[in-house]
Amino acid sequence: MPLFRKIGAVTLTAAVAVSSLASVVSADEAYSGYNYDWWNDPVPSQNGYVVDRVVTGVDMGAGAFNELNDIFVDQETGKIYLVDTNNQRIVITDEKMETSSVMDTFTYSDEFTEEQSVIKKTTLNSPKGIFVTHYKDKTLIYIADSMNERVIGCYEDGSIFHEYTKPSSDLYESDISFRPTKVVVDNALNVYAVIPSITNGIVQFSQTGNFNGYYGANRVETTAEVLQNAFYSLFMNREQMRARQRAVAIEIANCDIDDEGFIYTVTSSKSANKDILKKLNPAGENIYLNMGFDNMQFGDVPMYYNGSNFASQIDDVDVDENGNVFLLDFTKKRIFQYSDELDLEFIFGGDGNQKGLFTSPTAIENLNKKVYVTDGRKNTITVFKLTEFGGMVQNAIEMFNRGLYQEAKEPFEEILLRDANYWFAYVGLGNAYYTSGDHENAMKYFYMNSKGGYNRAFKEYRMDMIRQYFNVFMIVVLIIIAVAIVISSIRKHNKKKKLKAANAANGR
Repeated sequence: MPLFRKIGAVTLTAAVAVSSLASVVSADEAYSGYNYDWWNDPVPSQNGYVVDRVVTGVDMGAGAFNELNDIFVDQETGKIYLVDTNNQRIVITDEKMETSSVMDTFTYSDEFTEEQSVIKKTTLNSPKGIFVTHYKDKTLIYIADSMNERVIGCYEDGSIFHEYTKPSSDLYESDISFRPTKVVVDNALNVYAVIPSITNGIVQFSQTGNFNGYYGANRVETTAEVLQNAFYSLFMNREQMRARQRAVAIEIANCDIDDEGFIYTVTSSKSANKDILKKLNPAGENIYLNMGFDNMQFGDVPMYYNGSNFASQIDDVDVDENGNVFLLDFTKKRIFQYSDELDLEFIFGGDGNQKGLFTSPTAIENLNKKVYVTDGRKNTITVFKLTEFGGMVQNAIEMFNRGLYQEAKEPFEEILLRDANYWFAYVGLGNAYYTSGDHENAMKYFYMNSKGGYNRAFKEYRMDMIRQYFNVFMIVVLIIIAVAIVISSIRKHNKKKKLKAANAANGR
């Protein structure tokens, strides 16, 4: 196994693309399915997603794209918004991707200028992100207009109702540029802008554009240098402390918001060992910490080979209507799908020029069980569709996370028939047998992939044995005690008899 992991450090795709995969991987797919077992070793697995199609700007009648940087899918209307950065435009299409419209010129609306006779026009300058929401029967479009140093809020006709620009506040350092790359908006129409140079968190604005401060800052990495600085600071005066370089958190790279208003953020750094993925409540607190996922690693298991770090670099996050979390790995060019309880479900995609592979993946979105991934270098949108096996897994895990262990038993059994390497099915069946009281079978399945589950089932199995054989055990104990008493009585009787005979012989 150590040799296998060294090979995987160089290229995990090559490690799992072995002959044993022939029965679980379609010859039409450019990537090999794999997953991780309980010990974090890569194992072959069936694909949860396969390529449905690959679309270009020419295919949809919009002309060639030039560096696609973001994609947003409007779940209400089915419209798909694409940020075509170097063409300075937003391309709008639908699920079929056969037709399109373009937003490249914007006007200031009357309510923005407060002068009905004045019509001003503006264009984008290196847009990087987009978000769409609905309010009072209107579609509101927010664009991270990076080089214009603003986020614009506009209607579908291109009329701008507000601009969100660099805050004039003491909390926002004047020498830090305001070049937003991503934007999300909550139900109260608060605007959250990701600024790459900001380490204090996401910049938050109210609906009217007031700067509300920072939101969801990452924690400072506890490195040897940080600990050393903390120790030295105990002996420094204020001037020395000001002169010393401060330890700062790693900046947030991207974000998404779910239907319940929770904001998810990702940190794009190979060296980060905490806060790679966060789920933030309205107070900016990471819910995952309370769920016991502190310092959890996401993407491929970090490996080191010949002094190089072969770790994932998570650049985007998307959450579907069922709470499934999709992470886009820029380094490995893969997508990692997790359940709402952060159980790893599927890994798909890869590095290359074939269909289903990427050279520079930039963004990910979901719509009707399909996954859309943009490639900024190939300038394509790759659409993945869920396989039958993938649907079966999602259904089983969803029931499992809702506590419906017995209902999930049959799907998990079918999953193992199709893919004996799918580790979570063992956990699911272990819990199904455990909750039904069959602790012996629970031990069998937990033994495969859950040490904690096995120990729990073993304790119950031991108690089952004690309860089952308690009467027999007590009878045996009583018999042993009775035999011991009889033997003791006989010995005492024989001892008295011998003593009496000895006394008689001595004439006593």
